[in-house]
This record gives sequence, C-alpha cells and structure tokens, in this order.
Amino acid sequence: MRTRLPLIFLSLGLALAVATGIWQPAHTPAYASSATGLQADFIRVAQQVMPAVVSLKAVRVVTTAPRGGSEDFWRGTPFEGTFRQQGQPVQRRQVGQGSGVIVDPRGYILTNNHVVAGSQEILVHLYDGREVRGRVVGTDPRFDVALVQIQAQGLKAASLGDSSRLQVGQVAIAIGSPYGLEQTMTSGIISATGRKGLGKGNYGDFIQTDASINPGNSGGPLLDIDGRVIGINSMIAAQAHGIGFAIPINTARQIIAKWMK
Repeated sequence: MRTRLPLIFLSLGLALAVATGIWQPAHTPAYASSATGLQADFIRVAQQVMPAVVSLKAVRVVTTAPRGGSEDFWRGTPFEGTFRQQGQPVQRRQVGQGSGVIVDPRGYILTNNHVVAGSQEILVHLYDGREVRGRVVGTDPRFDVALVQIQAQGLKAASLGDSSRLQVGQVAIAIGSPYGLEQTMTSGIISATGRKGLGKGNYGDFIQTDASINPGNSGGPLLDIDGRVIGINSMIAAQAHGIGFAIPINTARQIIAKWMK
C-alpha cells in the first residue's frame, strides 16, 4: 500500500495540472498552436479582403507601321525612294492586365497609373463574377497612382491601414491577378521601408516586400495581418526573386482624396 500512494498522488497531480492548463501533453507543442493561429489569420484576411480586390483590363488602340512597304527595294541605287510603296498605318487593340482595390463602396477603385494610362476602355472584373466598365477620375504619374470609378451595387470596400507604423519583419500579404490569375494571394514580410531611387526616380518612399509580386499584381493591395491595406503593389526588381515594391497607402490616400466626391 505504501508503494502505491506515491503513484496515486503523482497521477492526481498530473490530472490537476492538465485540467488547469499548467502542463500541456507532449503531443500539442506550442509551435503547432501558433502555426494554426497564423493559418486562421491568413484565411480570415482572404475572406475579408478578396471581395474588395478587382481585376482590371485596360484596352488601348495602338497604331503601328504597316507590314511590308516600309523597305525600299531600290535602296542604295539612283532609284532609291522613287518606287517605294507607302502602306497605311495599322491599328490594333492591345489589352493590359492589372489589379485594383475598392476603397469606397460608391465604386472608387485605387490602382496604379501605369495600369490605366493611355487606355480607351477599362473593364473591371469583380469578385462575384460581374464585369463592368470603369472610368478614370484621376491620375498622378509621378506617384504612379490612379483612381477608377464604376457604377455597381453591393460593393465592399477594403479597410485602409497606416503605413507610417510599418516595421521591418511584420507580415505582408499581397492579393491580385498575376498573369491574369485572379484572386491570387501570396505572403511574406516587410523587407524594408523608404526605398528610394526606383522606377523613374521621381518618387522615393517605397515599401519593399518579399511577398510574391508578378506582372498583373500592379495596383493590387499589400495588406497587414489584420487585412488592412498598407500599400499598393507597383513594381518588381527586374531579374530578381522576392523583391517587390509598393506605394505606401498614406501617400496614395492623400493623393486620391481630392478626386473622391
């Protein structure tokens, strides 16, 4: 009986520790619960923000030189230019792909200037499958910011964050349409802030991130772990991997405020 008493007290002690949460069994390590919590955060952000992310198609009509007729068969001879055939310029339809984020339920969509610049028609594909025409209400080429408006009901706007509070190392999430693959979500971290000397050199306060950004992501949102827009994805470093840049949302918000009525 004396040999059993210590075992009985030990069993009771373990049971009490588990019940009160003082001790956790070895099969539920802390990192597992942390990973599960982070996964839940990503799922929540996707469900919360994706309805506010759109795919943009910017249609441009470009004029190109005619095929044939541009070469002079008699070039280099005394007859050069005498018998040259002059063809007619050719117009063709060019469709550019980009992304955008709804920032106001009245139909205002924030995107990049380079996505919509020179377009004669803008087609906006919404999360629920609708495709509507949009119109540009304002552009700022220097900061590569543009605002598009559509006429549609039941729109959900994303929440805007505060890019002045960003810290290197915090989670960054990108949503957009890389290569036309709509509603693609990638994740990484904030790699740096205040990057200068990029693009045309007119503006120098980019957010750097290693969240995967590709052609077609331009104009889409960069988000924090709470699903708030902290930047607008704008460009990538050529021939690099995991180096993308976004315009801080505080800058973009200040620019578009004068266009929203």
